[in-house]
Parts: sequence; C-alpha cells; structure tokens
Amino acid sequence: MSEPGPLPISGDQRKRFDADGYLVLPRLLSLTVVERLRTDADALRDRLLAAMAASRDWDARVTWWRLSSGEPYLFKIKPVLGLAPSVETVAGGAELRAITTGLLGCPSEVMESKFMYKQRVEVAAGWATLPVLGEEVRKHTDAAYFTRRGYRRVISVAVCMDECTESAGALQVWPGTHRQDVEQGQTPHQGPVVTEHAAPDSAAVTLEVPAGSVVAWDSRLVHASAANTSGRPRRLLVLGYAPTSASRGDRP
Repeated sequence: MSEPGPLPISGDQRKRFDADGYLVLPRLLSLTVVERLRTDADALRDRLLAAMAASRDWDARVTWWRLSSGEPYLFKIKPVLGLAPSVETVAGGAELRAITTGLLGCPSEVMESKFMYKQRVEVAAGWATLPVLGEEVRKHTDAAYFTRRGYRRVISVAVCMDECTESAGALQVWPGTHRQDVEQGQTPHQGPVVTEHAAPDSAAVTLEVPAGSVVAWDSRLVHASAANTSGRPRRLLVLGYAPTSASRGDRP
C-alpha cells in the first residue's frame, strides 16, 4: 500500500482533535463536488420513497418516522456506498483518506456511509406504522454501536452539502467527552442517549459551517443536533472510517 500524500491537517489541528474530539475544516470540498452529492442524495431519496409507496413495503435502508403533525419525516438513508456515484468519489478521495489516516495514525478504510436528510417528505405513507418522534437528534455517542460491530476506533466524517447554521440544525458537540465514560439511558426508539448530568446543554458547541465543509469527530464524542427550522435543506454525507484490516492486525 502506498503512503498517503501530505496531510491537510497540521500538528496543532491533530492536538486539538485529540483534546476536544472533533475538527472542523471549512470549505474543504468544491461546490462542484457538493452539487453532485446534492443531486445524488435527492435522486436516491426520491427513488427509494417512491418504491416504498408503490410496494407498501419498508426499505431497511430508510430511517423515517412520523412527526406529531402526522407528516412523514426522513432522517437518513444507510448505506449509500454503491447507490450514488458521487459517494464513491468523495469517500475514496485523497482529502478524506488523508484526514482520517492522519487522525487515526494509520491507514483508514470506509466502514459506514449514510445520507442524513432531517427533512419532512411528501409521500403516501398511510400504510406505514411509524413511531411518532420529534425532529431533534438527542445527545448520544456512536462508540458502543461500532464496538458491537468489531470496530474499536472510528472517525466519523460529515460532508456538509448545505450551509449548516444553528437554525438549520447544525451539529452540536461536547468537547472532551470522548475521553470520558459518559452516563447514558435507554429510549424506546432512539437507542441510548446521554444524560444532562453527563453532558449539560451549557457545555455544547454548535458547529456552524458553510457548504463544502468537513467535520470529523471521534465516535466516542457526545453529539446531537436540534430541529431544522430554517426552511431549507440541511443534508450531510456521513462516513465512518476505521483502521484498515492490515492496520488492525486482522488475518485475511
């Protein structure tokens, strides 16, 4: 395996990531690349929703629920590698591989991919028995989920396809919580969530960034996001990177 090129992160950025658990790289990707992602994300959304409405059958790749108003709400589609050409280009691109290799300290590979929509959708969904939930994403970490899948260290990377402002439901993080054993409680439909005691609202940092920006965080970091009240899309491509099998010492 060839060595990666120069890293787009500095030593100081790596130190901040180790201390805080996240890194923001504004406008890393061109708007041309972002527009391709937007087109593919919307086309995939429309195709899968239309197929579900026609077959009256739930596609396991789609995570959605109903709001208290009765409207269907699309949260995410996962996985998306192999379903959208632009995802392969971005996920395997030199920029993200260099970032994740630098943050992990070893060669990385993609182990998860998803489009995050956080969007009310107009689709015939009367046939679907959906839980009724809100639009916010509650405080949580992804570490336990990844550990059950056999991954001890994962860097999550969000490519912002739209401007991420506070009103659009930008990512919120709790710096340094990736180095703590945070208290969590179980919920019926949203898995384990982190308690207010473990991560008080007052300690949150909202990551407002322009389209084309990349946000990377340690999967152990507590994160969340509020509802999108901006009236415009807030789409993300979220990728999980782990050390390669060779780096982990796995046998073929």
